[in-house]
Amino acid sequence: MGIGIHGRVVVAALLSSVTVAYAATPSSLVRPLAGAEVDWSAGTVTASAGAAADMRMPSPDAARPGAERRARAAAIEKLRAALRALPVRGSERLGEKQVDAVLSHADTTRIEYQSNGGVVLWVAVRLEELVKNASATPFGGFGTDSPPLLPPRASHAPVAATTTGPVVLAVGAMSLELTPLLAVGGQEIVARHVRYQQGPPPAHAISVRRDDKGRLVLSKGSEPTLDLLASGPVVIYLQKVLP
Repeated sequence: MGIGIHGRVVVAALLSSVTVAYAATPSSLVRPLAGAEVDWSAGTVTASAGAAADMRMPSPDAARPGAERRARAAAIEKLRAALRALPVRGSERLGEKQVDAVLSHADTTRIEYQSNGGVVLWVAVRLEELVKNASATPFGGFGTDSPPLLPPRASHAPVAATTTGPVVLAVGAMSLELTPLLAVGGQEIVARHVRYQQGPPPAHAISVRRDDKGRLVLSKGSEPTLDLLASGPVVIYLQKVLP
C-alpha cells in the first residue's frame, strides 16, 4: 500500500517542472550533472527530490515529517552522484571520504509542502565548503594520495597590503574545474577558491592562456600574485566553456 498513485503523480509532476526550470536557465555556467545542478558562478551544487505522503498516516500533517526525510535522503543521493562526477582538476575526482565529509554539511535550501502531506525540497553544498572539507581529509589531495600543490613561500615579492577583492583572471576558453592549476614563472599552484563569470572582463583582469596540459599560464612577472591565487578568492572570466 503506502504511497498512493495520486501522490506519486503529484510529486512526479512537481519534479518535472523543476527540471524544466533548470533547463531554461540561460547561463552555460549553470550545468546539470548526474541529476543535480552545478552553478559555477554562484559556487553551488544543488539537487532536488520529492516524496509523496504515506497514505497510511492519519493526516497530511502527520505524513509530512516522513516525506521530508525521504525527500532529503533522495536529494542527498543525487548530490553524492554529482560530487563523485564533479571535475576537480583534469581527470581528478573527489574520493569517497571527501564526498561523505561534504555531504554531512549539506543544507536544505528550499522546501515545498503539499496539501496532501507530500514534500519537494532542494539540498545544496557550496563549492568553497567542498574544497575546505576535501582538503581536510587524511589524504590531503583530491581523490589521490598525493599532497596538494601549495604556493612557494618567501620566493617572490610580497603582495601589497592594499590589495583588496578577488584576483580576476581572463581566459578565452577552458573547462570548468573546482581547483584549476595555475602556472607562472616555472612554478605551479592550485587555485582553491574559484568562481567563474562570462562576458567582457574588467580592465584590471590578468590575461592568462590555457596550455596543452590544461594549466592556466600567467605571464612572467605575475609571481607577486601567487599567494592570493592560492588562497583566493579568484574570479575567472571566460568567453567559451570547453567540455
